[in-house]
Amino acid sequence: MPPWIPRTLERQLSGTPGPLRLFPVWLLLGPRQVGKTALLKRCGPKRQFIDLDDLDVRMRANQDPELFMRGLKPPLIIDEIQYAPKLLSPIKRLVDRHASPGSVWLTGSQNFAVMEGVRETLAGRVALLTLLGLSDEEKGAKAARPPEYFRRILETGYPKLQGLRDPQARELYLSSYVKTYIERDIRELLQVEKRREFEIFVKMCALRTAQIVNYEDLARDAGVSPVTAKQWLGLLEDSFLIKLVHPYHTNRTKRLIKSPKLFFLDMGLAAHLGGWRDPEALRLGPMGGAALETHIVAEVWRKLRHGLHETELYFWRTRDDQEIDLLAEVQGKCFPIEIKMGRPDLSRLPPLRRIAGANWQRGQVVSLSAGVRPAPLNADWDLVAPESLRLSPAKP
Repeated sequence: MPPWIPRTLERQLSGTPGPLRLFPVWLLLGPRQVGKTALLKRCGPKRQFIDLDDLDVRMRANQDPELFMRGLKPPLIIDEIQYAPKLLSPIKRLVDRHASPGSVWLTGSQNFAVMEGVRETLAGRVALLTLLGLSDEEKGAKAARPPEYFRRILETGYPKLQGLRDPQARELYLSSYVKTYIERDIRELLQVEKRREFEIFVKMCALRTAQIVNYEDLARDAGVSPVTAKQWLGLLEDSFLIKLVHPYHTNRTKRLIKSPKLFFLDMGLAAHLGGWRDPEALRLGPMGGAALETHIVAEVWRKLRHGLHETELYFWRTRDDQEIDLLAEVQGKCFPIEIKMGRPDLSRLPPLRRIAGANWQRGQVVSLSAGVRPAPLNADWDLVAPESLRLSPAKP
């Protein structure tokens, strides 16, 4: 059994609840194989554990949910709640009788299968948490030269693959992961019949990571309609495989009518799907910049979600092609982030003083050529290494 890697969420689950104290139900969402069950068992070792992945347990829970819940008392862990959504009503009645913080912990691997019932049944009673793959911080990763950094990217964030030096074993794991996800989760829960087309579609998305979505091109390459392509992108986002980052506008309603950028939340998985097996070939090839941008965007999202920050990510682009790769809104502040493989061209950095809102912070250019500590580039931007990226307001 691999050694335990401490997770950021442990502090919230094991210690004083903090903002979670308002909720009797804590629902932990995230993709498969990132350690949701292991995390909850570690933080609540004395809790009764109900595994809905077990077919017999699942059958009993769905046949008579009231009877199933009658013999259970908090504190509880109920794993993979999407397989027995009928349990949500008796869970509501249970926590109404036992309203202490975190009386019931739930996990779910698909947002689309869980959230409809949760919104209808547990409104006001449930805190929504997200666990993604291991962040670089959780891995204990240190500053690294570009070749080593790209090798780390291909390791993925799946806990079982950490420290694994056998590329064949990693490829077998990822191939099995993709096959299980397509055949089990998508086909069983969503009745997607076009299995082969969906598999091609996922690979086409991997080849387009860090690009603005063109639904017509994506649909044509996958052999489906643009309407289906848009629906399937939503499924991938709801199952935590990708993140769609929308353009930023001061008029917030406009954010919903422009094409988003597509990012995989694990660049190692995207590299597997796209056929990039060698870290140096990926770094030096045409996808090197997109791979780095994908990894940094995913790192920002993991760090914020694991820290319980209610946040959103955007990108900024003008009609004359001025662009900021990422804008992260955190605690009412907006953090501009540019991502570069090497030293940035100062003439191509947007002048933040002309475009920034009152809540914008100083810009950061994340580069593998930067030192560990931030260094000023000009009046608007700092040059930072990935390990030095700041996502909290600067102290005066």
